[in-house]
Amino acid sequence: MIKFYREGDESRGPCSACKMIVSTTFKVTTVPLASGKGKVEGVLAAICNQCENVVSVPQQSTARIRESIFGQKRSVEVRIPKHLRDVLLTVCHAIATDSKCTEIEPFVIRYYMAQIAHGKLKASSLKKYLKSRLSEGRANDRISLKISDQVLNQFERKIKMIKLTRTEAIKAIILQAKMDVLDKAAPRRLREIVLSASAA
Repeated sequence: MIKFYREGDESRGPCSACKMIVSTTFKVTTVPLASGKGKVEGVLAAICNQCENVVSVPQQSTARIRESIFGQKRSVEVRIPKHLRDVLLTVCHAIATDSKCTEIEPFVIRYYMAQIAHGKLKASSLKKYLKSRLSEGRANDRISLKISDQVLNQFERKIKMIKLTRTEAIKAIILQAKMDVLDKAAPRRLREIVLSASAA
């Protein structure tokens, strides 16, 4: 069972600076990462009462540290034909009829990007959709979303291997979503998208 500490709680532990067991007080502070690359702010940690060194970080703070490392998001924007945006909005309406379609859009795109990034959907399977007439046309609309650095980097590495641009890949993702949700109505994929959208 995890023991949870509050700011101001006291404890004891080995201080690497003082070279001995010291009394500590839990405080919200900035903690350096073990790799030495970067720091995480706003972390509850046990601080040495003598030298103010970070003595230990409780288990309850690891989720916050992971969120800081992996939860950083980058903005992604691509321009697509207006009719392809209509396809995406129709997919979103089918997924969540009680929500604004524009609110669901980023979740659907992120879901497929993550599927490709984690190898659950082959990036090479997207290429066939670029032969569709729906993928063609003047790019007079746009899609904007935020996605974690980790997922985006893995996604872009996968699509680069098959020589697709980000815009081409997202256009193909929309057509994959059309196939899954509107044409094939694959129950498992639809359920996954719904859960992803409601949790995001």
